[in-house]
Amino acid sequence: MKFSTTGFFVLFILGSLASAQTPDHTQEATLGYATLNGGTKGGIGSTEPIAYVSTLGQLRLVVADNTRRIIIVAAGTYVGNEVIPIGSNKSIIGATPGPTFVGIGFRILDKSNIIIRNLKIRKVLADTGDAIEIQGTTVKNIWIDQCDLSSDLDHDPDYYECLLDITHGVQYVSITSTRFHDHWKASLVGDSDSNGSEDVVFTVTYAYNYWYNINSGMPSFRFGKGHIFNSYFKDSVDGIYTRVGAVLRVENNVFYNVVTPIYEDGGCATAVNNQDAIPNLAPPCNPALAIPYAHTLLALSSVSAYVTANSGTH
Repeated sequence: MKFSTTGFFVLFILGSLASAQTPDHTQEATLGYATLNGGTKGGIGSTEPIAYVSTLGQLRLVVADNTRRIIIVAAGTYVGNEVIPIGSNKSIIGATPGPTFVGIGFRILDKSNIIIRNLKIRKVLADTGDAIEIQGTTVKNIWIDQCDLSSDLDHDPDYYECLLDITHGVQYVSITSTRFHDHWKASLVGDSDSNGSEDVVFTVTYAYNYWYNINSGMPSFRFGKGHIFNSYFKDSVDGIYTRVGAVLRVENNVFYNVVTPIYEDGGCATAVNNQDAIPNLAPPCNPALAIPYAHTLLALSSVSAYVTANSGTH
């Protein structure tokens, strides 16, 4: 079913929408940089009832302020041409099997402590914005999990913007179990070679993600620190791009039919135990990036099957 871009605001008390199934809305970030700095809890601990929404109008209202809140978005297809701003202290969770947003993106601008899980976002036009944009020197603690981000390769590279943009000194971000596919420029960390004074503080984790049918940006990373592990890269052109002072650790990833798995333009990447990461055109970092959180590395032989089965919306 499809929902209109307007709707009467309703706040349903927990349990009043019995058909809404969802990933665990009480779960805070469990992996990566988003677990640091006090952790990423989103709306957990709110004194408000859970907000169940089923129209774009309802969604806009409940995400706009900075009040701590858990929001569950009903399954279905939401169509429009806009970017929805998200306030701080939010958990935005898609009900099973995951709502689809066509032409509609989400923007986190100078807001913190936000969780986005189980959303499918497609075909956000460049004139509108990114599928998900995270921007601002005050932004900290963001967790994107089990999402599906895509467009198509039928148009020129600038017809759509990035699937995920992280810019202007954002810190403590984890991108996990997400699918990036059918796109020219998938994910960008740092948008300018001349913005190092802000961007040197980047701390971003990409883990358990599935990248396929991508031309470039898996991700493209300027400045700061990035950890990319337990991910599957398939049928794509240019992979992990370490640029202008970026310090990356790339471990336990599987590359299949990727033309240039790892390459550089002024950055470095310590690549450890990756499958078919040839050619690796990036120099190792000296010293290697020290990872400040616990993490488990899958057996390399299990990565592709595990990531394929467990990434994206459910």
